Amino acid sequence: MRRVCSEPPSTTASCWGGLAGEPDSSPGGLNPFNFPAQESVALLLLDAHRMLSDDHSKTGLGTESAVLQKFATYRKLFRDAFPEEAAQADATSNLDVLINDLTILRATATFMRTAVTRDTPFDRFLAGDNRALTSKQLRGAKLFFTKADKGGAGCFTCHSGPMLNKQVNDPDVAGVGKFVEENFFNLGLGDHPIQALNRQARKDPNFLDDGRRDVTGNDDDIYKFRVVTMRQLKDARFFFHNGSFTSVRDVVQYFNAGVPQNAQSGAASTLSTRFTNPRGTGSPRGLGLRDDQVDEITDFLENGLYDPAFVRFVPGSPTRPLQLTEPDFMYSVYRPDLAALGAIDGRTAGGLPPDNNDPLSRRDMGLEFLDVTAQVGIALIESHHLGDRQEDVYQITNNSSSIVDTHLLMVVKGLPDRIEMENASGITSTGEPYRRVFLANGVLLPGQSIVKALLFEREHHAPPVKYTLSLLSGQGNP
Repeated sequence: MRRVCSEPPSTTASCWGGLAGEPDSSPGGLNPFNFPAQESVALLLLDAHRMLSDDHSKTGLGTESAVLQKFATYRKLFRDAFPEEAAQADATSNLDVLINDLTILRATATFMRTAVTRDTPFDRFLAGDNRALTSKQLRGAKLFFTKADKGGAGCFTCHSGPMLNKQVNDPDVAGVGKFVEENFFNLGLGDHPIQALNRQARKDPNFLDDGRRDVTGNDDDIYKFRVVTMRQLKDARFFFHNGSFTSVRDVVQYFNAGVPQNAQSGAASTLSTRFTNPRGTGSPRGLGLRDDQVDEITDFLENGLYDPAFVRFVPGSPTRPLQLTEPDFMYSVYRPDLAALGAIDGRTAGGLPPDNNDPLSRRDMGLEFLDVTAQVGIALIESHHLGDRQEDVYQITNNSSSIVDTHLLMVVKGLPDRIEMENASGITSTGEPYRRVFLANGVLLPGQSIVKALLFEREHHAPPVKYTLSLLSGQGNP
């Protein structure tokens, strides 16, 4: 089993062992197309999601490029982003020249370069806001940036630079010198339980993830794994390459103790003394911090280095969230040229859900609706008449073995003229009134029933209230 790429897009490398995103000249640099760092990461992401062509030598077209070519909005966006390729596509009447795996990964990489946190309390503190960090977070920051032999935690010796994922003498930090191999460390970690599959496949009960050596082939890199960013840890659920820790505090305490988790990697010559004896040779293991100091570092890491705008849109923040924001999808305001090509406000340029394109996601966004009329029983249990008003009460029962999810829309079809549905939630695109029913917990379970009423008002001398009822599952306006 290959290790999962687990660093966020704000870092400059891709995988725990440094599989990509490094200079070609570095040990283990994997750059077969001579791409810069983020292009290498984008290539891996597209490959992981099987969006690349099976044979680049023929067409260079994957499933994603074939889909994007269908939308006038994306053809416009690619023309704007790649004018040279657009000119070549026009000259050859070949759209494949403009929208292909290469231009897609270049566009993806360009977006990834913008996906960085810029507005954490620590960033504001560095910008001159002395109140941005709490007193507890300040004490944690001081411990973070104080050497271990001076009473601190010395975290900065491995976590420096803007993203706190580089060595202090790394070119990305100091701007001089060559690639620093010390961005990888053996911290005495074991494997994730699922990696037992590796041992079965290799028929080697003693196999342990090689880490960096799997990439470089160098025995001096065995069990070493990449230093990752300290930003946005608050939202993480698992830590280290093996996912064996589930809280930031547990990670801090692991460094505080300085005791390897795994006997095999802990006995290797590559085990880092920065982990076992950060206070110097001959000193006790670990950092020797008090519990309150561990709490202070944890607070700084979780809250002082957390940018909420990276997760959801925050007006006025310099951070661009991963989610689409108003300027991205309010085409009528910000991109009338795309609106003219069919882009609909509130949706992606292709009209698809921004995250997942499964049927439930499309229904959640109101992009499509599922007719569940045949799945449920519709029984008229009461009908009340009071003058020109009529109330029809229905019992709706899920007769199938599958749940009915999202909203339930009761669509009235064939209603005669001069009759209005008083409690309609809206009108369909074909002019039919409907009532939106918010299901408890968002579902109607098999065998479960609900009772809902429809109210109608007839104009004087209008025909009797007659109609058929259909049920749709979905959100938005059908």
